[in-house]
Amino acid sequence: MAITKAQAKATAKYKAKHPEAAKAYQARSYARRYIQKYSDIDGLDELEQLIQVRRKELGK
Repeated sequence: MAITKAQAKATAKYKAKHPEAAKAYQARSYARRYIQKYSDIDGLDELEQLIQVRRKELGK
């Protein structure tokens, strides 16, 4: 699917106005790709531990 000039401009504008949201989206995308394509048992175990720590930090 081709991206139009208007879509590219709108995306760039959004990224400029919301840099943290854009970074979070990209990081989430990378994490999903790692989990689905490249992870092994040790990597998944490490991620589970990191998730548990982060949940405690957030109070959930």
